[in-house]
Amino acid sequence: MERGIANILHRDTIAVIVGSQTFERGEACFKAKRVERVESSPGELRGTVRPSEQGRRPYAVRVWVRDEGVAYECSCPIGVRLQFCKHTVAIALAYLENERAEAEQGLVLLRQALTALPPPSLVEGLLVLARRDAEWSTALRRMCLETLGSL
Repeated sequence: MERGIANILHRDTIAVIVGSQTFERGEACFKAKRVERVESSPGELRGTVRPSEQGRRPYAVRVWVRDEGVAYECSCPIGVRLQFCKHTVAIALAYLENERAEAEQGLVLLRQALTALPPPSLVEGLLVLARRDAEWSTALRRMCLETLGSL
């Protein structure tokens, strides 16, 4: 079974893998909006990062999952020496930010859809979910008790 990059790529994981200095430099690169492109496919990220020096070509970056963990490559001088570089961190952070923004947009759309549902349909749908999942049922009960307690 192929592991997706999103399953193992988290901000804290990146910081541990690369060390604080490389992470901070990569974060600065990301915040300076030097990531030109980031694309993901199952188990892999690819992207380009604009160098800080004028006149240089963008660096090509790739991060992928192997059985041993995360692998990486970058066309920058550090990456060519097979070391985890700031550009790789910047690509990973850009990917995480894109994922966060997409998830937030999904919640906005979900809120709009739920608001448009007639209340009886919403209640029935929630009860169906509560019957399927004990944790969901407990959380839903707790939410109802808190709401009733504040009335």
